[in-house]
Amino acid sequence: MQCKFQSVILVSLAFLLLLLSSCTQIERAKDTSAVKSVIMHYHKGLIHASKMGEMTPLNNIASDEVLRKLYFWIAAWDDADMYMDAELKEIQFRSVVFSGNTAKVTTAEDWLYNYRSLKTKQVVLPTERISYEMEYTLNKNSAWTITLISIKKEEKKHSKE
Repeated sequence: MQCKFQSVILVSLAFLLLLLSSCTQIERAKDTSAVKSVIMHYHKGLIHASKMGEMTPLNNIASDEVLRKLYFWIAAWDDADMYMDAELKEIQFRSVVFSGNTAKVTTAEDWLYNYRSLKTKQVVLPTERISYEMEYTLNKNSAWTITLISIKKEEKKHSKE
């Protein structure tokens, strides 16, 4: 009788562990999807901000420090009477690693850049195509937020576009 009782307990514990493991995997899959979505929204906001100088779409997805760096970068182009007209041609998510409420995401990105006059909207610098290996650090409080962006590798390519 005691042996059957122990078997039932072991089976119940195994089932509980399997259930907890499944819940953790489901939560991590949701988090993975969420951090990828934040990065994609950041790219859309970056493209918008560089064209329009309007950074509001980035407010809830990037930290104040990330936004401050971006603001100064855009202001530098503005001071040169230019804006960046960018297009993300391709992105590959290479890795997503979680540690508590922090995620580190590595991507491979291929961008096409045109620099245009603020006044005439004409291209004023040669078109550039640049590939990057990027690392994004995101923290989760109530939602995932980008807190650090690092360029790990940058390679300029010839562009026919």
